[in-house]
Amino acid sequence: MGTGKVALGSDIQRKQWMNDGLLTEASVSFWQPYTGRSSDSIVYQVNNESASTGHTVVFDYSGKLTGKAVKGDNMAYGKGEIKRKFSDKISVEEFTIPVDNGKKFDGVDIGDLTINEHSDSRSKLSDLFIRWKDQMIFDTMQGAYGTSPSHIIDLGTTLVYDDLLDIEDSAKTGKGMVKPTAAGVVGTVKAKRRGPLEFFKTENGDKLYLCIMDSYMAKTLKKSADYQTIVINADVRGNNNRSLSMVIGRLGKVIYVEAGDFFGLTEGTGNFQLEDSDIDYAGLRKYKKVTADGSLIWEGQDTYETATGDVYSRGLLLGGGAVQSAFGKMPDYLFQKSDNFGKTSQSAVEYWCNAKKTNLKVESGGDYGAAKVAELDYSIIAIDLKHV
Repeated sequence: MGTGKVALGSDIQRKQWMNDGLLTEASVSFWQPYTGRSSDSIVYQVNNESASTGHTVVFDYSGKLTGKAVKGDNMAYGKGEIKRKFSDKISVEEFTIPVDNGKKFDGVDIGDLTINEHSDSRSKLSDLFIRWKDQMIFDTMQGAYGTSPSHIIDLGTTLVYDDLLDIEDSAKTGKGMVKPTAAGVVGTVKAKRRGPLEFFKTENGDKLYLCIMDSYMAKTLKKSADYQTIVINADVRGNNNRSLSMVIGRLGKVIYVEAGDFFGLTEGTGNFQLEDSDIDYAGLRKYKKVTADGSLIWEGQDTYETATGDVYSRGLLLGGGAVQSAFGKMPDYLFQKSDNFGKTSQSAVEYWCNAKKTNLKVESGGDYGAAKVAELDYSIIAIDLKHV
């Protein structure tokens, strides 16, 4: 009985091989424990393998019933509340990450030059793809890509124990925030009350909020005299029993986690597109407020280091269904030899995706209340801390 082999040029082989590489690297993703296939997860991911460039991926949500009860024998029929259905959608875009393979590697010891060469490229492309995907989520949540925040908690220049109590209260009540400027930086006008954030669910069913902060915010908090009261050694688990890394502590219903800091280069100033960044390390970006009207420059952009202005860290208070991550066709591994008799070659990973903050549109049942869905970030509140 013979054993069939599929050439590298086969669609089946290339896509499965690339998918295996992405699964191997996924374990290092910051967002992996918070990603799931429903709005119970912080990152609500939907895969639609039939979707290519320009096609939309739809996310469905159900609203809660909020209607009044009918007392005694009074007529109840005809007074039932209409069930509410919400949806949101993303148009996926095509992206390609290329790599120059150079000359063939010396794989004489294993007798297979091709697999040696491609294994190295696949590993590096998979690693970069995971960092790219993580940064897409960070930038979307912070408002550097897509829409600016609808609500900001202004910490001023301090982050102490009492601030953590206020952060939890804002998540539960929808109060205590300011309205950002048109550029998306912290403003001075008190924001209108919004609906409470939705909880996300851990592996054991706990309903919690997540607060992520950069290294400056974490350092400021750890200097607080009451810091030890939130330190925990508990093994907190996210989706598919994945351990949550870099947990600082828990207070009430909020888990505090330190994320990495962004390091890399990004074109332009202000908001940008997903394809504008070279990413060495994925993470939260700081921003500089460079003009009186609130214009900003994000960390990594061309003039960030030389521009004058106040520096802010932007943390995030997150609940379930905060961000939608849409993926279309399965990532593909591409390979092309040079015209010079194939002495050198280039490879690439091609994929179709996009992300956006959840902003629900009513599909049925009328308005769910202005505080709930009227152009608000569904489960994200920005937290800004000014550097001193």
